[in-house]
Amino acid sequence: MTYSELKLHWRNKLGNIYNQDECDHLFYHTCYYIKQWGKARVLFEKDTTLTPEDLNTFAQVLKDLQVHKPIQYIFEETEFYKLRFKVDEDVLIPRPETEELVDWVVKDYLGKRKIKLLDIGTGSGCIAVALAKNLISPLVYALDVSPKSLIVADINAKENNVEINLLNVDILELTDAVMDEQFDIIISNPPYILPLEADKMEKNVLAYEPHLALFVSNNDPLQFYKAISNFALLNLIKGGSLYFETHENYHKEVVELLKEKGFINIQSKKDLQNKPRFVKAQVA
Repeated sequence: MTYSELKLHWRNKLGNIYNQDECDHLFYHTCYYIKQWGKARVLFEKDTTLTPEDLNTFAQVLKDLQVHKPIQYIFEETEFYKLRFKVDEDVLIPRPETEELVDWVVKDYLGKRKIKLLDIGTGSGCIAVALAKNLISPLVYALDVSPKSLIVADINAKENNVEINLLNVDILELTDAVMDEQFDIIISNPPYILPLEADKMEKNVLAYEPHLALFVSNNDPLQFYKAISNFALLNLIKGGSLYFETHENYHKEVVELLKEKGFINIQSKKDLQNKPRFVKAQVA
C-alpha cells in the first residue's frame, strides 16, 4: 500500500467519526510521529510503498482512532504555547483556548521580574510551565488534587527546563487557608461541566479524558470559582490578579460572583471563536 492509498483508506475507516479534513489532519499528524515527515514530504512520497513494519504501526494508530481515542493520548504528546508536553489519560489535553489565557498573563506582566504565581488545578502543568518559560524569573506554584497529574506536570516542567513547586491538595479544602507565600497571580481553568451536560460531549473527551478535571461534583457549576475566589482574597497581594477560564454559559455568573466578593477592575475577554471565556479581577 502506498501513502496515497493509505490516506484514502483512513478517510474510509474514519469517515463516520471525522470529516475529510480532520481525517487528513490525523493522517499527516501520524506521518509526522511515525516517520518525522511533514506534509510536504508525505506528498512527495505519496507513491512510495510502506514497509510492513510501518503499515502495522499505522494500522494500530487507526485502530485506536476508530474507538475515539484522542491522537494526543495515542502518542502521549501535544503542543501548547509553542512547547511540547507529555499527556496521558490522567490529565486533560491542553486546549487552544487556554493558550489565550496564558497569553493574556504574559502580556500583562511583560518585563516584570520574579512574579509569584499559583496555578490551581494544573493537570499536565501546561499553564504553569508556559508561564514559567515566558515570564522573567518567576516563582511558580502548581496545585492539583490528583497525584497522578502532578507526576505528569513534573515531567513536563523538567522536559521544558523550568522549576515548578508542586502541591498535592484539594482547593476545596483550602478556601479559608492563608498560605506562607502571597501571590501576584492566581490562575485557574477549573472543572465546570455539569454531569447533565455529558450527553452533549464528544465521545473522545467523555471516554478518555479524566472526569475529575472535567466535571463539578454537584449541580453547582460555580463550585470551584467560589472556592478559588475566596482563597484568592486571602492569598493575593494587594493589587494582585486572579485569572479564570470559564464555561461560556456561566461566564456572566462568574463575573457577578467576583463583583459580589469585592474584586475590582474586572475584565472579560472572548476567545477566538468569539465566546465569553476569560475573566481577570484584582484584589483591592
